[in-house]
Order: sequence, then C-alpha cells, then structure tokens
Amino acid sequence: MLLSHLRTRGPALARIAGWSVVEAGPALASGLVIATALDKGFLAGYPLVGTAWLGALALLHVLRGVAERAVFPHLAEVVESFRDSLVTRVVEGTIHAAAAHRGSHSTTADPAAISRLTGQVEQARGLTGALVRTLRPLVLTLAAALVGAAALAPVMLLIMGAPLLVVLAIFPFTVRALARRRRAVVLADERVAAETGRVLLGRRDITALGVEDRAAEPVVVAAEEHAFATAAQGRVEALRVLLTTAGGYVPLVILLGSGPALLASATLTPGEFVGAATYISAHLLPALRMITGTVSGFWTQLSVTLTRIEETSQPPVRAEARTRRPDTNELVTEELSFSYGVSAEPIVRDLDLTVDADGHLAIAGASGIGKSTLASLLAGVDEPDSGRVLLGGVPITEVDRAEVALIPQQAFVFVGTLGENLRYLADATDEELDRAVDLLGARALVDRVGGYESTVDASALSAGERQLIALVRVYVSKARLVVLDEATSDLDAAAERHVERSFSARPGTLVTISHRTSPDLPRQSLTYFG
Repeated sequence: MLLSHLRTRGPALARIAGWSVVEAGPALASGLVIATALDKGFLAGYPLVGTAWLGALALLHVLRGVAERAVFPHLAEVVESFRDSLVTRVVEGTIHAAAAHRGSHSTTADPAAISRLTGQVEQARGLTGALVRTLRPLVLTLAAALVGAAALAPVMLLIMGAPLLVVLAIFPFTVRALARRRRAVVLADERVAAETGRVLLGRRDITALGVEDRAAEPVVVAAEEHAFATAAQGRVEALRVLLTTAGGYVPLVILLGSGPALLASATLTPGEFVGAATYISAHLLPALRMITGTVSGFWTQLSVTLTRIEETSQPPVRAEARTRRPDTNELVTEELSFSYGVSAEPIVRDLDLTVDADGHLAIAGASGIGKSTLASLLAGVDEPDSGRVLLGGVPITEVDRAEVALIPQQAFVFVGTLGENLRYLADATDEELDRAVDLLGARALVDRVGGYESTVDASALSAGERQLIALVRVYVSKARLVVLDEATSDLDAAAERHVERSFSARPGTLVTISHRTSPDLPRQSLTYFG
C-alpha cells in the first residue's frame, strides 16, 4: 500500500530527495574539510586558513538546517494523504464487512475495527512520517561518508566498508524476525480489544447473571498473550545492539589500532587521520545506530501495521456496474419480504404493489414501522430476503444508478461549492439550477450562501437548508425513480407543500414517505403502513 501511494506522489518525493542531497553535504565534506584545516592550516602554522575551512563546514551545516526545514511541507503532503487513503480503506472495509454480516442476519460487529481505525491508522501515519523523515537523510549520509572517506584515503574504504557489508548482510534477517514478533504483538492487541469489547457489550447480562469472573477470563488470557508477545519482541530488539557494535565501533577500533602504522607509513597524514575518525564517529556510527535501531523499528512496525490493515480491511468487491435502462418508469414489488434477523419478525412481508409509470405513492405512518426500510428496498440500497423490486421490468439492483435517487431524512452536504453540491448527480447548467431553485423555494438559501461558486460550510446550515440542497440536487438529476424518505421533515409546512407540488410535477415516478400526509398529493396514491 505504501509503495503504491508513493508512486502517486512523485513531485513531492523529488523535492524531498533534492533537499536531502543538500542535507548530506556536511557528511560528504566534513572529514575532507577537517583534514585540510589541520594539515594546511593549524598544523602548518596558518590558523586563519584552518579557521576559514572550518567556517566553510559551518556554512554547510547552516544549509543543512535550511534543507531540513524545507522538507516538512513536502513530507506532510506525502504522509497526510497516505493517512487519508488508509482511513478510507478501513472505513470501506468495515462497512463492507458490516453489510456482509447484515446480509447473513448476523448482529456481530467487529470490535477490533475501532482499534484499526483509531490506533493502527494513526500509528501508520506517525511511522510513515518518522520513517521518511529519518531514513531519507541517513541513506545519503552513509553513502556520502563512504565516498568522502575513500576520497580522503582509499584504505578507509576497506576499514569502513568490510564491517558495513557484514552488518548489511545480517540486517534483513533481524528485520524479518522483528517483524514476526511485532505482528504477534499487533494480533494480541486486537484480541485484547475484541475480548474487552464483547465483555462491555454484554455487561448488563454479565452483571445480572453474576458471572463477572468467567466473563473476564478471555480478557485476562488475551492480556497475558499480549505481555508474552511484547517480551519476545524486546528480546529480538536487543540484537540490534550487536549490529551497531559490529558496524560502527569495529571500524573505529581498527582505525585507532592501526593508527601508528598508518601514520608511520605516510598512508595517512595527521589531519587525514582525524578526518577519517570524524567520518566514522560523526557519520557512520550514528547512521548505523539509527538504521539498525530506530529505522528498523519504524520499518517493522509499519510493515506489520499495514499488512494487518490490508488483511482486515479489504475494500469491497465492486459490484458489476448497473447499466440497464428501463423502458418505463413503472415501479413493481413482488412478494417483497425483509427482516433484521433470522428469528426476527419481518419488517416487510410479502408486499405486492404497483405504481404506474410517472405515478406517485405516498406512505405515512408512525416511527419504527419500517417506512425507511421499505424506502431502502425500493431504491435498491438493501436487498430483500425474498421477492424483488422492478423498475420498468428491470430488477432494481441492475438499474443504472443514475436512474434512481433516494433522499434520506439526514441530508448530506459535502465540502465544496454550492454548485458542486447541486450538480453532484447531473451536469446541470446555471439556468437549470435557477429553475429548480425557484421551483423548490431555495432562492433565499442560494442568496444567503453567496451563489453557486461560494463554498458551503455544512456546519453553518440548518437541517432544513441541507434538505433543500439535497432536494435541488435530485430534482435536476436524470433519476426516473425518486424516493423521498422524510426528506422534507425539517422544512416548515408551507415549504414542504411547495416542494411536494414541485416534485409531483417533475417527470418520473415518485415515492414520498412521511409522518404526516399532504393535501397536495392525490388521495388515491396514499397508502398507510402500521
């Protein structure tokens, strides 16, 4: 997932790489500059020359600071968009799983989904930012230190390179072992969340039956497994200290041990010896410590977390596109039945009804009798247990989605301009929008917002204003079947009658659901449920 996301952020990554090269400047030049400052400056009796060289190195560090600061906006562009994609994936996967449970008449939810959405996604965001922020300069710093040391004295390539190759050969095995341990910790964490969630959901029954100890047993077992997995992870992480010692301290010991011989043979000058020690102590050792410690930790945590998110939050398999266009607008249900559980009483049972093409059906009744359920069935949002819904002889689940519109009581307004909200279902012109706005009595709302190009703040809109936006959105659409499920409940009586008259005159079949009847709908189209 991470690699796929990074491929879409090429420009931001290119800018990050460019600034990272600037950051690596001190690592490349430090040993060379120090060697020159000593050999041609301080040790040669020219302190001003040595000071000038050190000043140049200081300037490189200033540039490095500027580069580090410049990276953060581009880093945020990569990391925050990655978090958004993860949230989308987890939410879609969880909703899809919940829908599957619902279709199988199961009431069991996934308590661990909360852990993934709040914990794992946020952890992946933090780890991605830390990894990119830490790894990008380290790789260049390590390479720059090796190049600089080799330019200083070719023998340094052997002193630094041999131990480094050994560490890099062993490093992948330790990373895989650590990843396995971290995965065990993540799974144990999910088990704790799942078991705790089940206990909390049944807390009233548990208290009533007096089985608190028995109910707590699965939580205790899961917590013990989590503690064991965490301890095993800690033992593997301790191995990283050995890698740091082998890759960083061994070259330094070799250099110091062979120092007298290297100086006596003139292989290294005194300044070059100090410069070589600088490359090892100031760059190679810290970089190895970070890579084998912090970076490997970040990487294994991120790998395990993303793998777990991918395993448990598979995006829903997209249904085949609805492309059939009915010949007429006639709405028919045949022996339609639906219930919310295998043993539950059906909300809708063996319903047969016919609404003529371009006809109107009004459904009224008290709350909780299944009006919204029927609306979802008629619009093809929910699938019935038995029977079917036909629009123009075509099963509603096969009808092109643009042909059917359902407006629920809680109307949705997304971030964007008013025009974008109103044109969401159709590419309507300003003239078409003006006509619909005037017909539905939404002109005052458009003027108050500031016109079609003004950005809409959903929190600043009343429930009735949000309903008006949704109503205009559907009115200008090409939908041949419109289902209004309490879609005018937050409008005043006069505005509601205005909307109902306008939709009654709109071409297409109309189903209106409300708590109360309206004199503007034909009495023969009125059906009571409950």
